[in-house]
Amino acid sequence: MSTKKVLMIDDEKEFCDLVKLYLERKGVFEVETLTDSREAMRVAKAFQPDVIITDLRMPHIGGFELMELLNNDADTQNIPVIVSSALADKADIKKAYYLGANGYVVKPVELSALETEINRVLGE
Repeated sequence: MSTKKVLMIDDEKEFCDLVKLYLERKGVFEVETLTDSREAMRVAKAFQPDVIITDLRMPHIGGFELMELLNNDADTQNIPVIVSSALADKADIKKAYYLGANGYVVKPVELSALETEINRVLGE
């Protein structure tokens, strides 16, 4: 199994660090994390992840806006996106899928459930 590149964008540094540690210990994931969503497009283009995990509520650029930016850029429009958010309202989930989310996990997230969702989205 080849290494899968994951870009995680969440303003909660501790959560990013926990996900990175958990996934990289599996030996099949390379994880890049960002706590500043303003860097997301630049890093996504440079890192070329297989999947992006994003929060919805973040300062500067929220997850909904970020998904629109990703969708409107030829370099990033085909990267699958998983939303990881405390927003559990059906309207928020529906909007995320409407904007192109490929998966949605509600915080607090079980790390094994997040891994399962990543593998599902990547067809593993």
